[in-house]
Amino acid sequence: MAVPVETLIFLDVDGVLNVGVYDQGNAPVAFNADNLQLAEQLAGRGHPLADRLRAVASREIEHGKDITYKSLVATEGDLSDTLVERLAWLIQSAGTMCQVVLSSSWRRPQHARRAAFLESRISKQLGKPFTFDDRTVIREERTAMDRLKCLGDYVETFCKKRDSNAGKLRLLVLEDFCISALSGLSSNEGPIDSCEDAERYLLRKAGDDTTASVRIIHTFESWKTEQGMRVAIGCGITMEHFSRALKFLDGERCLQDDPVALEDGATKLDTDTLGLKGLADSYVGLVGHPPSLVDRALTLVHGM
Repeated sequence: MAVPVETLIFLDVDGVLNVGVYDQGNAPVAFNADNLQLAEQLAGRGHPLADRLRAVASREIEHGKDITYKSLVATEGDLSDTLVERLAWLIQSAGTMCQVVLSSSWRRPQHARRAAFLESRISKQLGKPFTFDDRTVIREERTAMDRLKCLGDYVETFCKKRDSNAGKLRLLVLEDFCISALSGLSSNEGPIDSCEDAERYLLRKAGDDTTASVRIIHTFESWKTEQGMRVAIGCGITMEHFSRALKFLDGERCLQDDPVALEDGATKLDTDTLGLKGLADSYVGLVGHPPSLVDRALTLVHGM
């Protein structure tokens, strides 16, 4: 008899189901069509934010396929159809013993309507009703360590309540960690200088249970342009991230160049069975951010 596997998926939204551009001292700036159009109009005028938006637009996200972040712009509900489809695929792949925990700022009461819309979008992709199973505790989170501690506290409490005879436990974290690198962080258990360190931190919070495994999908990218400008983004669940998450949930299946190919490249995943309409056809989607951030970003772009 197969050993049952329980899965917790921790979901951040901004920078995971959309793309956000780091703007020091301010909330992330939406990488949407309006902002990009304004950024292009301001080309050559020495506007740092506009320059960053254009740098993101030209950044290649799938090497050798001529696909850039310019293909990822805002759509209805501040969500990407493509990225929500990928999330739905991961939820389906996790099996019937999967719980999805909202760890995003969208868990806050003022974002209740936004979270409800996200639930409706996930429901549509899964082909069945979906609601978040739980939310992490609401607290002030300004840094990557703040978010990691919040996740760790949830894992610790969850595992203490868990039946000692329960089967395997998988923890999948989809998170951009405030559009920052997982390095130079400090915890009571020691320094955290990599994604692997953060995974070990969560594993310790699980009680070092030998039946538990952790995978963090860190949706963060940063680079320096040819002009020497530093750019950092919450990049969303790229194909590389999606492949790593799927392999964690099902070690026998991984994605190759064809986003719907199995590991042996011979058989395609059945999107009808998964309830994901058009998943095989639309891996490049449109993403956005909450309206308040859109308004602020537009004001910044117009202000110069």
